[in-house]
Amino acid sequence: MEKIIGGIKRECYPVTPAQLIHLYTLQLSPTQEIVNIGTGTFLKYDLNLSVLREALNRAVERCEAMRLRLWKDPETNELWQYVEPYQNRHFEYYDFSALTEEKAQSILERWTSQPFDTFGGELNRIVIVSMPDGYNGYYCNVHHCCADSGSVVAFTKDVMDIYCHLMYDLPYPAPTTSYIESVKKDLEYPGSKKAKRDEAYWHAKLACPEPMYTDFTGMGRLQTLRQEMNDPTIRWCRLPTQNGDGATVTYDLDVESTDKIIAFAEEHDIPTSVVLLHAIRTVLSKFNNNETDITIRDFVSRRSTLLNKRCGGVRMHCLPLRTIIDPDKTVLESMQIINKEQQEMFLHADYSTMRYFVEQRQVYNLPAGAVYDSVSFTYQPATRKSLVPYLKDIPFKSRWYCSGKQPQPFYITAMHRPGDGGLTFHFGYQKDSATPEEIEFLYYFTGRVLFRSIENPDKTIREIIEMT
Repeated sequence: MEKIIGGIKRECYPVTPAQLIHLYTLQLSPTQEIVNIGTGTFLKYDLNLSVLREALNRAVERCEAMRLRLWKDPETNELWQYVEPYQNRHFEYYDFSALTEEKAQSILERWTSQPFDTFGGELNRIVIVSMPDGYNGYYCNVHHCCADSGSVVAFTKDVMDIYCHLMYDLPYPAPTTSYIESVKKDLEYPGSKKAKRDEAYWHAKLACPEPMYTDFTGMGRLQTLRQEMNDPTIRWCRLPTQNGDGATVTYDLDVESTDKIIAFAEEHDIPTSVVLLHAIRTVLSKFNNNETDITIRDFVSRRSTLLNKRCGGVRMHCLPLRTIIDPDKTVLESMQIINKEQQEMFLHADYSTMRYFVEQRQVYNLPAGAVYDSVSFTYQPATRKSLVPYLKDIPFKSRWYCSGKQPQPFYITAMHRPGDGGLTFHFGYQKDSATPEEIEFLYYFTGRVLFRSIENPDKTIREIIEMT
């Protein structure tokens, strides 16, 4: 629909359900930086700054979502989005090479805490940076309504591919796809046959008996609430969230251990995400008196088509992955159950996240803020073929920075490093909900369960729990 914005005629489109999740988060947050995604991409290499600027400009030109603007109609309060025509940008350069690593990282954290004017201007900031110890690259801060972790990774790869084409005459990367075409597909969804099938699936899930809350710190929170409410039958919990203040703890898994996980997944034809979810799920069971009914909030990228894989933007929906698994099931049987549930969820993941949780609250008569999941999870897949090949022998750092706020109480992101392919686990948490010590404890036990499981796939869940 055409709108006149700032005296200029724009082709505008409604915002999508994936964007509404983050706009809703903004409404609940006292400050706006809660939806910022800050990342750093650095190579131990003397990059040509002028070529890097050109590569960044070409990548922005190719990615409509990096030129996205949001607009609120002052008369109707309707929310719209449009793509700003490409204009060449001069990306600033900062030399932090003489600083300590801690000081340089603190500056980038501070930049990430600087909010965007959501409905008034540019929704990303890119800065070329020289870091300590000979690392060079760029920092990017982008509004979550314009990107998710998958599109950030894809944009980074596009920048590096273009840079190597300009510097070394390597092949130019394949064309990206249109974010707006992806939006149009989303706008065709309401009322479609697919929407009706998805609705039937999620309504069937909501017709099941009430789920059970399992906390990543154990039974304490639920027991405290039951005492306060004088009701020992309560199955939900209200996580403490005062202001969204948060931080991120990161753990790097070595390449050898990562390769063991991938090899196991390939041998048994099970997605790597399921192997990781099995470990998290089993730890939640262990910490909660061997509970069999576990729900994890699973973030789904919804990028199964070529259009969506290369269009950028935010397409993630988050929906509950609930599994009820008998402790006498084997590791492989447990993973197969999780895989089946996740595949079904993926098929119906176009359903609006906001709509589902409103309906869940109505069905189970939940108070505001009540949840059944204590952990949110997402996995960014990668194969050796998809890793940038020219980074193979160059030390590489990929960093994700916290804005000082976290939209989720506790969010685990597992991603493959572009340089060596090893897994990195990012634990984003609200300070009211978790501490670094609790996260370290969870990571330790998740690792123990993970490797005991892939080493003993025929043992039962009960046995794995006893072993850890």
